[in-house]
Amino acid sequence: MFTISDIIADISRGCMANNMIEDCFSYRIVFFINEGNKGKKGYIDTSFGEMHQSLENIIRSNLSVTNSVAIAQTTALKNGKCVYLQSRSYSFSLDGYFRQINGESKDRARNGTVMYSRYAVR
Repeated sequence: MFTISDIIADISRGCMANNMIEDCFSYRIVFFINEGNKGKKGYIDTSFGEMHQSLENIIRSNLSVTNSVAIAQTTALKNGKCVYLQSRSYSFSLDGYFRQINGESKDRARNGTVMYSRYAVR
C-alpha cells in the first residue's frame, strides 16, 4: 500500500529527471474511480505546493467501501510537450488498507516482516 508522500516523491524524481523546477509548472493529475466493471476518469489541475492537498482530496472524496481510486498519471507541459512524471500508477482501496492494518498484506516489499493489528479492549 502506498501513501501520498510516495506519489509526491515519485513526481519529484520525475521533475528532477526532466530537469524541471517544481514550482514553475502547473500539473495535471489523472485519476480513475473503479467500481465493479465500471470506471470513471477524472483529472485535476494543481500547483506543486498544493499537490499533497489535491491528492488527499481526490482520495478522500472518491474512495469508498465499494470502489477504488487509482492515481494514474501526473503530467506537466514543458516546452509545449506533455511530460509524464510518475513512474507507475498508484491504487488506493479500503480493502487493501484493512488487510494491511490486520497484517494480512501480501506486499512484503513495503511492509517488511512487521505485522500490525488492532484489538478491541473491553
